[in-house]
Amino acid sequence: MRVQDQMAAALQAEEQGHFRKAANLFYAAGQRFQEQYGRFDPRALDAFEGAARAVRKSALSD
Repeated sequence: MRVQDQMAAALQAEEQGHFRKAANLFYAAGQRFQEQYGRFDPRALDAFEGAARAVRKSALSD
């Protein structure tokens, strides 16, 4: 799966309320962006921000 597709899948999972799945997908995408483009690439930071957002939403929904 392309990393851009992985981000899209994470956003879709988040919209559907599957926050843990979304967090895992965002985190994995962030790691892949870092591997491909460097540690501080804005896409990686966006992905990790998405993971944090999904974790927060998961905590609020429990």
